[in-house]
Formats: sequence, structure tokens, C-alpha cells
Amino acid sequence: MKTQLTTREMGELLGVATWRVQRIFEDGNLPEPARFAGRRVISADRIPAIVDALRARGWLPSSEVVHD
Repeated sequence: MKTQLTTREMGELLGVATWRVQRIFEDGNLPEPARFAGRRVISADRIPAIVDALRARGWLPSSEVVHD
């Protein structure tokens, strides 16, 4: 698995729309990640926090399991 992902890649990995990943950062639920060439570069170690934020909004089922 990659160690850095874009919001699109994160959405694909978790099975959610890209805009939903973007929104959790835009709304301040999670701190903004670094950017490179105008795109968010999300460290893979932030996946658990992103999953929790998506679940809190009802955008990811609580029973969803993410595999490498």
C-alpha cells in the first residue's frame, strides 16, 4: 500500500465519493493535510481517523472493514 494518498485515492480505497473525503477536511473535522501541486497529500497513517470521521457522518457503515 502507498504511504501517501490523494483524496481520490482515499475515497477509492474506502469506497466513498471523493467529495466526502474532501468535506471532512473542509469542515474542520480533521486537520488539513499537506498539499502538493494543489492536491491534498494524506498520510496512510491517518486512515483510521478518516474512517472514524466518515462513520460519524454516516457516510461509511460501522461494519465496513478495509483491507490492504
